[in-house]
Amino acid sequence: MALYNGPIFKERSTGASDTHAYFLETNFLKGDIIFDEQPYFEQNLKYNVHLDELLITPKFNPTGLLVRLVKNKVKEFTIDGHRFIRLPSTLRDSQQYGYLEVLESEEGNLLLKKYRKKSVQSRRESQVITEYEESIDYILLFGEELIKANTKNQWNNVFVDQKKELRDLFKQNRIAFKTDKDTFFKLLFNKLVNPTEL
Repeated sequence: MALYNGPIFKERSTGASDTHAYFLETNFLKGDIIFDEQPYFEQNLKYNVHLDELLITPKFNPTGLLVRLVKNKVKEFTIDGHRFIRLPSTLRDSQQYGYLEVLESEEGNLLLKKYRKKSVQSRRESQVITEYEESIDYILLFGEELIKANTKNQWNNVFVDQKKELRDLFKQNRIAFKTDKDTFFKLLFNKLVNPTEL
C-alpha cells in the first residue's frame, strides 16, 4: 500500500524519564489520515512532536516497521480525536509551522495550536537522560495570513475594530486565560470571528 512506503524511522532510547517526544503518549493511537489526496481510516499513528514527524505502522501488523510519512503528502490527520493539518504557508518571519491542531474553524478562518517539544539532556550516574519540555503557540489563519495569537496585543492587532470587546473578554475570563487557554482562545475566536452566532 502506498501509505506504508516511506523512510523507516528508528526510535532512540532516551533513558528513564517521565517525559517523551510524542503527542499524548508513546503508544500508537488510532487515527485517520489524508495522504497523497487519499483518505485512510483507523490507522496506527504516532505524532512525534519533537521532530514534527507523523509515524505509521501497518494496520494489521502493529509490531511491524515504523514508517515516517513523507510530510508534503500529508494533508491532514486525526489522532485520538484531535485534527491536525499541514500548512505549506509561513509567517512573515519565514518560520515553517509543520503540523498544527485545528481548534476552531469558521469560513476559512482557523484557530490553530502548534505543539513543540525541545529535548534537554542530562547525565545521571553513568546514563544520559533525555527529557522533553513542551511549549505551545496559538496561531490564527485569518484573511489568508498566519498570525501568532498568544497575547492580548496579538489579538488586538488582528481585531482592531473590536478592541473594547476584546479587552472586556480578557477581563471577564482572566482565570480561563491562565488555566485553560484552549477554551479561552476558542471563546475569543467564536465571539470575534463570527459574533452573530453567539
